[in-house]
Amino acid sequence: MVLCIVSPRVSLWRFIALVFLLGTLLVACTHPRDPGTVVVGLEGNPTTLDPRFAVDAYSTRILPLIFESLVNIGPDGDVRPGLAASWEIDEAGTTYRFALREAAKFSDGAPLTVDDVVANLDYLRDPANKSPAAGALEPITDVRNDGGVLIIELSHPYAPFLVKLARGIVPAAKLDDPAFGDAPVGSGPYRVARFARGSAIELVPNPHYAGPAPTIARVRFEVISDETTRMLKMKNGDLDLLQNCTPPYALKHFARLPGIAVDRAPGINYSYLGFNLDDPFGVVNDARVRRAIAHAIDRTQIIDTLLKGQAREADGLLAPENWAHADGLPTHPYSPERARALLDESGHPDPDGDGPRPRFTLSYKTSTDRLRNRIAEVIARQLADVGIALEKRSFEWGTFFADIKSGNFQTYTLTWVGVTDPDHLFYVFHSSMMPPAGANRGRYSNARVDDLLEAARIEQDRAKRRALYADAQRQIAKDVVYVDLWWAENIVVRRTRLEGFVPYPGGEYTSLSTARLMDEPSTSRVAP
Repeated sequence: MVLCIVSPRVSLWRFIALVFLLGTLLVACTHPRDPGTVVVGLEGNPTTLDPRFAVDAYSTRILPLIFESLVNIGPDGDVRPGLAASWEIDEAGTTYRFALREAAKFSDGAPLTVDDVVANLDYLRDPANKSPAAGALEPITDVRNDGGVLIIELSHPYAPFLVKLARGIVPAAKLDDPAFGDAPVGSGPYRVARFARGSAIELVPNPHYAGPAPTIARVRFEVISDETTRMLKMKNGDLDLLQNCTPPYALKHFARLPGIAVDRAPGINYSYLGFNLDDPFGVVNDARVRRAIAHAIDRTQIIDTLLKGQAREADGLLAPENWAHADGLPTHPYSPERARALLDESGHPDPDGDGPRPRFTLSYKTSTDRLRNRIAEVIARQLADVGIALEKRSFEWGTFFADIKSGNFQTYTLTWVGVTDPDHLFYVFHSSMMPPAGANRGRYSNARVDDLLEAARIEQDRAKRRALYADAQRQIAKDVVYVDLWWAENIVVRRTRLEGFVPYPGGEYTSLSTARLMDEPSTSRVAP
């Protein structure tokens, strides 16, 4: 038995790190497992494996292993052939002709045909089915099978259309199967062997896959929401891969362990503080209050202390690497003095000066993830410094995400992962994209932003599109729809026996289908 006596002067964060490091002194409780299996640790629970309805990151990252799409999005964000071997677009930009790859089959052995694709697109754009993809496919006026060629007609030119087609295809015969999400059938490199909702997902190679067969015999995703448990499982050899779910304090420790590699790269995953602009309490629907909150948050302190410098301060949803990122966006540098002045101006004076009474109390929702809760605690202290009380409420991922989609919140924090297509701004900020149609979860409505984003969708000239997106980003920043926090680095912790795993912009696990397992682990290292 190891007895730990923690001084009150030791912070909870340091105690967590101490517990983790003490694990190295204990006898590892590694459980024997199939050496041909790759086990991936997940911090949250995939809500569905149905590509027609999946929107959360934990689900969408796994789907490319199970389903194929008409087109694929590569690690660089470019559109690449998928089920469609090639395509042509007419001069008007409204007629698309796709030649499908031959011999594609679903994992149950049924052939995948043009008719399946037609049925999927018809299903997705039918408002009665309430798919979150419906809004993105609204320009479609006709989909048909023309002698084995897929024809899609649009009502107007739609610059990001190909990107919108990167969605898994479901067998036409199963589109109305209410149990499809529990036993999905796709044409990807793997098929689902077991789906224990909230616990684990096991994939095995799809024997009918038309592409190169995966070399990894089994992939198991385990939902491990407790951070300390997840770290100990990685250390003890029970996990092979953690992607963007390792706390900063643990990285140096993992880098020193034999047989473990830590891979790092600049990331585009964007963290933000969101608001309900239909706030029933009439607080955060005031732009001055939102601006005050932005000035009250010291992002540099959070990045340096909690994230150990593994992030860049953000000025908008699109990262600097994106071709449509706008320079010189309005920002809200840390300034408690400015925050207090804005709160006074908005009609929320401090009732007792330096006393304990707050100007008002905000409800703040987050998941049960420990780092997110620690960030919430620091934000609460920073807001308290300007007279705002924050009531933190933590929920299991599924419950938390359901509340955000339904508008049951006042403020919250989340992260957009791997955004490469600037049309994502339409999905998030256009007034027609309020759930369930899209992800305008804050219920933001600005006619000028709507017009700019609509124009950018039909403009074919990239320079002109960039200018339209820049204007939209400036207005969104001015309205403080989000408080921009940071773009986090991509951090992959893996056992060195797993080679060839390439992180994708959205965190998809696509490259597990081409990765390989080596017989002997090599020395641990930290990638530059």
